[in-house]
Formats: sequence, C-alpha cells, structure tokens
Amino acid sequence: MQAYRSLLAMVSPAAEPSPAVQRAAELARASGAPLHLCSFVHDPAADIAARLSGAEVAHRVRHDVLREHEEKLQRLTASLAGEGHPVECDVIWARDPAEAVMAKCVMVGAQVVLKDGQHESTMRRAFYTPLDWKLMRVLPCDLMLVKAGPEAKPRRLAAAVDVWAGSTAAEGLNKRIIDTARQLAEYFDARLDLISVMPHFPSLQYRSWPGAEAMLAKDNTAHYEAFAQLAASYSIPDDRRHRLIGVPADVLDQFVSDNNIDMVVAGSIHQTGWERLLLGSTAEALAQRIDADLMLVRPDQFEAALRKRIDLDELARRYSAQDQA
Repeated sequence: MQAYRSLLAMVSPAAEPSPAVQRAAELARASGAPLHLCSFVHDPAADIAARLSGAEVAHRVRHDVLREHEEKLQRLTASLAGEGHPVECDVIWARDPAEAVMAKCVMVGAQVVLKDGQHESTMRRAFYTPLDWKLMRVLPCDLMLVKAGPEAKPRRLAAAVDVWAGSTAAEGLNKRIIDTARQLAEYFDARLDLISVMPHFPSLQYRSWPGAEAMLAKDNTAHYEAFAQLAASYSIPDDRRHRLIGVPADVLDQFVSDNNIDMVVAGSIHQTGWERLLLGSTAEALAQRIDADLMLVRPDQFEAALRKRIDLDELARRYSAQDQA
C-alpha cells in the first residue's frame, strides 16, 4: 500500500544531508513516493539593493543568491537520486518561510512535510514565534519534525490519541493517527505502542472543590473504558497499551524518555481563544521538549477549513510566477 503520493523535505540553505533529509529519503524509498527537496532562502541584501539601486539590481542579487543555493541543492539531490527513487529539488525565495512552504505544498501536492525540529529557548519564544509552530498552525498537510542526532531508523513508535474526542471529526482524527502510525511502523519495521493521556492539572487544587475527587474518579473510569475500547477495536496488544494521567505534554515527554520512543504520532488541531489561553498547545509543547521525531497528523477537514481563510491556490500561483521571473 502506497500511503503517500508526494513528500516534501525542507533543506537548510547549506544543503546538507540533515536528519530530516535522511528520514525523508528513507520514507520515500519505503513508500515509493516522489521526494521533493526544497530550500527556502532570503538575503536582505536584495531588499537593500531594491531600495538603493532599483529593481534590476535587486533581481541580479536575488538571481545570484538563488543560483548559489541551487548548485548546492542539486549536488545533494544527485546523491539521493542515485539510491533508486525519484528526487526533485527547488530553491524558493522566501521572505515569509511559512507562507512559502504552504505554497510549495500545494504546488507539488505534498502529503507530508519533513523538517529538522528546532528547540527554541523560552526567552526567544516570548518574542519570536518558532517556524515549527507556524507550520503546525497553517500547513495544509501532515508535518514531521525530525530530531537532531544519530540518523538511525525509528525502532519504536507511539501513537498518542485523545479517547475523549467528543465529535465525529475528532474521532476521525484518532483513526488517522493510528492508521498513520501503523503505516510508518510498517515502513520502518518498528514496534507500535498506543498512548492516551487523561488530562489532570494538580496545580488547580481540585481537592478544594466540593465533589472534585468523586468527579476525578468518575472521569478516570470513563477514560479507562474508552481507551480499552479504542485499543481493542484496533487489536492493540495489552503490553502495548499505555494510559497516562497528568499534564499531557509533561507525561508524554516522560514516557518518551523512559521507554526510548523514537517517534510520536499525534494530532495537530490549531487552538484559539480560551482553549489556548488556559491549556496552550500540547503539540507545540512536545515539539519543544521531546527527544524523538514528532509526526503531526491533520484532521480530515483541516485543509478545507484552511482554504476558507487562505486562498492556497492563489498563493501557489504567486510563488510559481516568482520562480519563473
């Protein structure tokens, strides 16, 4: 079964064979999907030239920068193409990298974008939204953030599901998470475990609320039964079922560390308003903390919802015209 029709790997301007590039090549070989390597570059010198010397000089500066990066990327592409699967490459001028990645996804029909994960400091995140977070919020396809370090294939995967999904769409996301994790486990010949976290926030001092302990016990039982039912429906063995209780990002991070998990497959739903203010985003927290690859799976209707806010086709046309200029 070929789960993917097209993969897009983000390559640093240095065009080095990074962990994300290696993971993308492994996934392309296993799935048979074409691999697109893409570097997103921008040099402020071109903007300065445009202000001081006009559009023609700025165009030459941009052309020279793109040509330099294209030569590097073509060498990397040639080394991967010789391994027996189709590989293409492109360099895009990108003042806004997140926007440019969105456009390229539409242009090549990518189902997964693979990128080297970046752990930013708390201070830096206070003033700057990491590119990883931006992609989680606006990318129309799935996103795999690949950890730094040894480039060994994943040997143990964990599918993190929400068994309290209250809507049909959310329940469908659990199915997508498990199906995706199973396919990746098959590609990498890896063990697959199933995890669900019952959210519990001790800092809220629940014991001071009338009836809070009884409510917690009731929720715990309901969560246990829902998780058991979901795991049984997918024939997950008992020794590969893991039900955790606590702050989701905290307990998942600890589970990954304690069990040598190489990749976590989870859902990514952009939160807004009070939900983000009170709880934040588990996916964003995991991206900054876990020492494992993180595969973020979209709900089935995510792209359709995104297109109501952003004209993705027009975005792709704009970047395509830029490439031809």
